[in-house]
Amino acid sequence: MQRRKRLWQKRRSPINGVGLFAALPIRAGTPIIEFKGRVISWEEGALMLLRGANHVIKFDANHDLDARPQWSPAGHVNHGCFPNCAIKKKRGGLWLISMRPIEQGEELLIDYDFDLDEEFGPCRCGHPRCRGLMLRKKDWPKLRRLMSKVSKQYSDKYKTV
Repeated sequence: MQRRKRLWQKRRSPINGVGLFAALPIRAGTPIIEFKGRVISWEEGALMLLRGANHVIKFDANHDLDARPQWSPAGHVNHGCFPNCAIKKKRGGLWLISMRPIEQGEELLIDYDFDLDEEFGPCRCGHPRCRGLMLRKKDWPKLRRLMSKVSKQYSDKYKTV
């Protein structure tokens, strides 16, 4: 049996210090690396996210995966607003899968897809059409409404006569 060459390499990333990069050209739909870690309850995952953890991945309806980099190099995959990879359940685990062909040396990126109820931060992906925040697309209208409401309350409170 021939051993498959490793498709990724860990190295310095302009996005977040360390990232994963394609060691070879990768075809669309290719499993790249499995996320390893502890399967935890959804509640424990929510608490970890509230405390600032950023390596908690939804595993199934009731469980998350604590996929810190010390358990799996896959935990180093960074967020990108226009990702080239996604996380999919395969062979009983969570895998980083390419969504399109990826060139050798290209950083492997997923959309962290945080929702408005989670703690999300600014995006540093550098894409020309970057959304600016690691917030899922469907929550942007809700965020705009909230910001408009806060802005109106602020301007009403501090109106000059």
